[in-house]
Amino acid sequence: MKILHYINNLGSGGAEKLLTDILPLMKKEGYDVSLVISNSNRNMNRHEEVFKSNGIKIIDLNTSFYNPLQIISLIKLINRDKYDIVHGHLFPSQYWLAFASFFLDKKIKLIKTEHSVHNERKNYKLLRFIEKFIYNRYFKVIAITDQVNDNLAEWLQNIVKIDVIHNGVNIQQVKEAQILEPNLFSSHNVNLLMVGRFDGSQKDQATLIQSLSLLPEKFHLFLAGEGPFINESKKLVNQFGLKGRVHFLGMRQDVYSLMKQVDLNILSTNHEGLSGVALESLASGKPFIGSDVVGVNNVVPNNKFLFQKGNPEFLASKIEEIISNKALQELMVKQALEHVNNYDITIMAEKYLDLYKVNLTND
Repeated sequence: MKILHYINNLGSGGAEKLLTDILPLMKKEGYDVSLVISNSNRNMNRHEEVFKSNGIKIIDLNTSFYNPLQIISLIKLINRDKYDIVHGHLFPSQYWLAFASFFLDKKIKLIKTEHSVHNERKNYKLLRFIEKFIYNRYFKVIAITDQVNDNLAEWLQNIVKIDVIHNGVNIQQVKEAQILEPNLFSSHNVNLLMVGRFDGSQKDQATLIQSLSLLPEKFHLFLAGEGPFINESKKLVNQFGLKGRVHFLGMRQDVYSLMKQVDLNILSTNHEGLSGVALESLASGKPFIGSDVVGVNNVVPNNKFLFQKGNPEFLASKIEEIISNKALQELMVKQALEHVNNYDITIMAEKYLDLYKVNLTND
């Protein structure tokens, strides 16, 4: 079976990270797996290295994400190399693949994964007709959570059959991560870490920064990630007089190492599809708490791991409660490690491959 995955690039997002975990597993099972991207300019070296080391071909169309002319290249590529499955991810790639489908061999099965509960297109009801057309071009649509399924089904008015396959995390990779920078965190401080893009809408670093202003001086916050709104967070740090206590780490290649060194991992967010950061934090062996939103609250063991979204006072109180109680920390870690096994990436890979096989036999 020849499998081609298609995504905008190999940047820092969750869907991109997911592909670096799941495609090597498919390759190890003996399948011919390749990846096509619109443009490699924003690729992370770490992701590229994973594909190269596993013998997975990356095909770069070398064009803008939003350039519809890549449809022509897609048609030529897919028909020439005779792929059995072509699996699309994210906007606008999913649009270009849908349009290309009119010119592809009818035996080729197109599959698409919906990675988020919300997308901006749902704010415009006039786009619903176009979205129905696009999603109907796929032989199968996969939702990463039940909530993503429900929201998408409502948006598309139940005209597309959707399968739910939960995202997974490479638990073994998290557990085996080595400490690469042991002196980054001072043992005299309480070290808090959030990993996430500064995007101004989905992630909510602002609430976390404000909560730090309510905590004692020994509490330090480390923010890993980049994005267009990072300067807004830096302004907030200055506004609350937190310079020297908030540390911007930029884009990191050693996120798992960071997670394993801090006292508490935190994800402050407004919405998620299914949070890979939450799952990775649960597997890190350190306590984790996240905003009580869909995509986080449905992947943690219980309510001890949640705090009220957008409430810095509640968050500060939650942080102090956990840090001051060693028994609670140990219990949370134990529950997290047991629970996260349900989301092992190998389970997800098996379900994807099973879905491919079934749909290849159902013409």
